[in-house]
Amino acid sequence: MGHVGEILQGALGGEPFLVSLPAPWLRSVVTVRVAEAWTVIPADRTKALRAAQLAGGHGPFAVTVETEMPVGRGCGSSTADCVAAVRAVRPELGAADVAQIVVEAEWACDGTMFGLEPVAFFPRRGQVLKELGTAWPAMGVRMVDLGGAAVDTLGLERIRYAAAEMEEFGALLEELEAAVGAGDGRRVAAVASRSAEIHQRYRPHPGFRRFQQDAMAAGAWGVAVAHSGTVAAVLGELR
Repeated sequence: MGHVGEILQGALGGEPFLVSLPAPWLRSVVTVRVAEAWTVIPADRTKALRAAQLAGGHGPFAVTVETEMPVGRGCGSSTADCVAAVRAVRPELGAADVAQIVVEAEWACDGTMFGLEPVAFFPRRGQVLKELGTAWPAMGVRMVDLGGAAVDTLGLERIRYAAAEMEEFGALLEELEAAVGAGDGRRVAAVASRSAEIHQRYRPHPGFRRFQQDAMAAGAWGVAVAHSGTVAAVLGELR
């Protein structure tokens, strides 16, 4: 499971929130087997191991993570690993319970555990701020890596948005909810684009302006960017 990137950034009472744009073709698969001690393969997937340990079950387990998701690019690879690990150990848990375990395992996470359900999500609480509807509007999503070094999300300084930006994000969240409810992909893309533009003030993506200009010139509805990472997405008609 994974996502292209967060299409809405914001703050509510000083608490940042995000909305993840899902990309079902990006997935992490975790398998577990009872073992004498907790282990993980590959050895660097320590967050997934911690998530499995926190989930409990009848461990200890040998945890194996299989994924083609790039690390440090903004695709939500660590959250996808952790969600898959929790579900491998405790498949009966609902999304809200999975979120609480995952945020404890990696300190901040996205809303991957909610799948294709659009939600505004508090990444440092592991809680839903607002349910935005039952499904995203039909739209084409093309992922692009804008380049640059891999990003350690937890190593980044927390963004402090200006009061005017917080107010605008509140309006964008209302517009996003209305767009999802109306099944209007163009309006969703417009919200994503405006959020991405504001985000460039704090974590600029290499070549963003040219990327956005080229996308819109080619007929895109809008663009989205990862909140921390190098990936972006072109949003438009299904082709």
